[in-house]
Formats: sequence, structure tokens, C-alpha cells
Amino acid sequence: LSDWSSDVCSSDLNCMPDDLIELADTRADGRTVQKLRYNAAKAFEAMFIEMRACGYTDVSITSGYRSYSYQAKLFEDYTNKELANHPGWTLEQAEEMAATYSARAGTSEHQTGLCCDMHNLSSADKAFANEPVYTWLCDNSWKFGIILRYPEDKTDITGYDFEPWHYRYVGRYPVIDRKSTRLNSSHLG
Repeated sequence: LSDWSSDVCSSDLNCMPDDLIELADTRADGRTVQKLRYNAAKAFEAMFIEMRACGYTDVSITSGYRSYSYQAKLFEDYTNKELANHPGWTLEQAEEMAATYSARAGTSEHQTGLCCDMHNLSSADKAFANEPVYTWLCDNSWKFGIILRYPEDKTDITGYDFEPWHYRYVGRYPVIDRKSTRLNSSHLG
């Protein structure tokens, strides 16, 4: 996992990791059961068991693996939303703004099958950082090989706005090393 971009199916519309499994902690609101790669799914599963044992029972996974075509549609929708909200903008300006909070197809970590969005709100929102479970995640996710991928103080490095709901599996050893050397998540794959 040294270079996360090598795990992304950059322009292959049919690329899909061959070890995707369903996530038991997918939000039960009628959405499709989300999937992650096997090792990532097992790490998130273990973390959810521990999280529930600590009394945090209302967090669920809202998005896991995304195909190239799904990510392309999502980015297009966000771009169109920006155009609607800013009638004088060009398509390029709208895409530039959308790119601060959504990846273009072929560059999304969701395409790796190693990350997911999870929270206890009606939709992904920075307000999740005010929830007690967010503090628990900051203090404990690393024990499962999982990092907060887009921290508040690293926007200049990641290129993305703070996303307290976006977590990435990197494996236990890179994270243990990170905790001991204080590297930030941008150094990890």
C-alpha cells in the first residue's frame, strides 16, 4: 500500500477489485449493501465491534467501493450543483470547486475498495466532528489500521476539504509507524 494511486483503477471502466465483500455495517436505509476489499472490510468490522462495545451504536457505513462510472456520475452531479449555485461560473470553475470535495473518476480512493464514508448523521457533514464518536475514532481507528484520510489540518497537503467521515484502511503496520513517528496521513498509501 505504498502508493495508493497504484490501487486505483484509473481509466478502466470495468476495473473492480476481485476480493470485495459486503459490509454488515452498511446503513439500513434501503441503499445497496456497501462493499470493501477483504482485509479492509475485516478491519472495519473489527473496529465497529469495538466501537459498539464502547457504546457508540449509531454509526453506519454510507459509502464503500465505487466503480469508475459511479464516481464519474457523482462528480458530474456535484459539478452541476456548483453550476446551479453559481450561475456565472464556467464549467471549469464548477469542476474546480467540486474537486475540493469530490474526486474525479479514476482518482477516487473509493475505487480502491479500501475506504469508506461512515457517520451517524442524515448525510456526510463536517458536524460529525462534533459527535463524541468522532473523538473515539480519532483515538482508536489507528489500532485497526484505519486512518482519517482528510484531516482538518491537512487540506493543503491532501487537496480536499476536511472530511471527518472518510476513513481509509492502510494496514496496521503503517499506522503503528505513523503513531510512533507522527507522520501525517498524506505520507501513507
